Amino acid sequence: MKIFGLVGDPVRHSLSPAMHEAAFRELGMEAEYRLVRVPTDRRGDVRSAMEELGRSGGGNVTVPHKQTAASLLDIASDDVLLTGACNCFWSDEVGRLQGDNTDVGGIQAVLQSTPGFQPAGSSVLVLGAGGAARAAVVASTRAGAAGISVYNRSPDRAAVVVEQLDPVGRGSISVAQTPIDPGEFDLVIQATPLGLSPADPLPLEIAAAPPAYALDLVYTAGETRWTRHARERGAAASDGLAVLLEQGILSLERWLARPMPPAVRDAMWESLQSAAR
Repeated sequence: MKIFGLVGDPVRHSLSPAMHEAAFRELGMEAEYRLVRVPTDRRGDVRSAMEELGRSGGGNVTVPHKQTAASLLDIASDDVLLTGACNCFWSDEVGRLQGDNTDVGGIQAVLQSTPGFQPAGSSVLVLGAGGAARAAVVASTRAGAAGISVYNRSPDRAAVVVEQLDPVGRGSISVAQTPIDPGEFDLVIQATPLGLSPADPLPLEIAAAPPAYALDLVYTAGETRWTRHARERGAAASDGLAVLLEQGILSLERWLARPMPPAVRDAMWESLQSAAR
């Protein structure tokens, strides 16, 4: 029996167990996917949680531990080094803890497959300055965005993201100027944790003209409040469910060292849609 899991805080909301266990069944694997809560104030326990899962199968990392996880790896992928965040890990044959950032590829895949939206040449606003925001900036750049603005309540944190990632953007990444008009952008990516709790405020209110497309990286049953808000204001909008699928497929491919067949993708997506109702 292989054991995989998700390390983070909170984790109870996660649909990853349903998604990955559907994949395990399709692959004929004896495996399970567990939720491993490591409280925010106990970041020192992240390495031990990752090592335990890594020895058995592998795992994922979610807020608030993605940047902590990146610092704990023995071998980090280029995308981990670039973003400073790790959301996928496993152990190699000699026990070294390896990691990748499959959020980058997951977000990029969604941007490039969304009907009616063309990321190439677009203007993008990324909300947040954590690991998910860094992944969103890199994914947008690789998808061909012409300009990317980063907004955070702390301008200094946004400036750190810009300084870190501007080399990959070749001058196309900047700190967002306030006040923000979402209608000035083709795409707004919501990359903060806001929306995990129903009591959370909207990360950005769309008061006038909407962007062409709004992507919320958070997901909840029945969509997030911000996704519905953006759609009501006239934007095409989606929550993070499709991103969860795409990064999950990439995670499986890292853990098992082989590509996933279409039947696995179908089983994972069906389980996500059912669990999200």
